[in-house]
Amino acid sequence: MHASAARAVVFAAVTDAASPTLAALRVRITRVLPAQVRAAIDSVTDEQLWWRPNEKSNSIGNLVLHLSGSLNHYLNRNIGGTTYERDRDAEFSQRGPMDRATLIGIFDEMVANAEKTFDKLTPERLAGPSSEPERYSYLVEDLVNITTHLADHTGQIVWIAKMLHEGALDEIWIRAHKRQGAWKR
Repeated sequence: MHASAARAVVFAAVTDAASPTLAALRVRITRVLPAQVRAAIDSVTDEQLWWRPNEKSNSIGNLVLHLSGSLNHYLNRNIGGTTYERDRDAEFSQRGPMDRATLIGIFDEMVANAEKTFDKLTPERLAGPSSEPERYSYLVEDLVNITTHLADHTGQIVWIAKMLHEGALDEIWIRAHKRQGAWKR
């Protein structure tokens, strides 16, 4: 087999894997993890949204603002091309009370923009250059990092909500994966 034919076979294999990879990242970033965040927000009072165990810890509200800012910056701006000016310090300095609807609106706007960003992505683009070349080589690495970051903080949000209300979010991980299309039906 000639080198060009071998490259074509490898490219086809990578492209075949890229489509389900892109779909899996999309469903987790835009549906599964946001559903868990929304369920946690819905399970606590307005006061509990801003509760923190100590001054160096973050509240659910701060984590929701942080996820919104981070994904708007790294996903929607850097990859999707939307206009966004981030104020990371403000994500953590907010102490509430912020209206629940405003907080959820900020989060939902980020998720809607993430859907638009994913609409622009193709499987072939995953092997393209990273939007953060000082950190990563490929765009797929950006998306894996974004997903991991979202999952880490979603876990913190869910844990805080569970700590504040025993049994409030039992089986949320399983329900979110089933209902939001992350698992085969």
